[in-house]
Amino acid sequence: MPRLSGKLVRHARRVSPFLPPLLPANRDINRALLELKWIKEELPRRSWVSAVNRRLELEPLQYILGSQPFGDLSIICRNGVLIPRWETEEWCTKLGNLLSEKEFTSLDIVDACTGSGCVPILLGHKLVTKSASTKICGFDVSVEAITLAQDNLTLYKSSHMDSSCEVSFQRGDITDLSLVPKLHIQNITLVTANPPYIPLQDYRKSVLRNGVERSVRLHEPELALIGSTEPYQQLIKNLVIPSGAEGFVFEVGYFNQIQTVCQSLDENWVVGYMNDSANRVRCAVGWKLNTDFEILARLCDKVLLK
Repeated sequence: MPRLSGKLVRHARRVSPFLPPLLPANRDINRALLELKWIKEELPRRSWVSAVNRRLELEPLQYILGSQPFGDLSIICRNGVLIPRWETEEWCTKLGNLLSEKEFTSLDIVDACTGSGCVPILLGHKLVTKSASTKICGFDVSVEAITLAQDNLTLYKSSHMDSSCEVSFQRGDITDLSLVPKLHIQNITLVTANPPYIPLQDYRKSVLRNGVERSVRLHEPELALIGSTEPYQQLIKNLVIPSGAEGFVFEVGYFNQIQTVCQSLDENWVVGYMNDSANRVRCAVGWKLNTDFEILARLCDKVLLK
């Protein structure tokens, strides 16, 4: 990545002595000013120097501030657990809005690779007016993730005492062949997931080569990032099929992952995909024929033919 010009650094120093340390992560005065604004608004003055110095080391701002907006919610962020992204927020919001339109016979959702717990909590928030029988369970193989998800749930409940959805978190591993009997929810109707999906070769590339930002490689957990098509095969084989689920939404980063999902299911399933607002492929969406979850077709930009 090109070095910062002396002119840019001098200009930043004239604006604020706190600004130059924010330039390596932002490469732009306006973006750095926005981050400085958030630091000053959300942290006490005594923490400002520490915050900009941490940012100088390319630590993600969400870890420094301790939170990230996600839909109508604020999600606690801590080192060791993946930071919620706008792409995840976007599809989760669309899914929650869609599900809230329909009265389901049963709506028991499992979220795999739940990380901070942002997806179950936002879905629960969106479905607050649904039947009290609605249940959502998130699981993750990471102890740090489940601890953070529980903390986020506690924070949510402290300000939303009227929530009628039952949300819970537990440890679980999508590679576990006997995963389903261990889950808190047994009559699963819908599965969501944001599994690790970045192939190792792309993870190692620079952002200029369509790879991963250096701050992500330095500070966010590889466990939640590096994957390929295998996690989707495991989700289908170890969770969707044995649970008898009738629909799913999986975040993806590559079209071949959608193809893998489609090829892993029989003729009783329909698979489509959803693009994000940047027009990048973002979710594999599937539903069983002749079930309530045919409504998921409304999320899709295109349905695949087997």
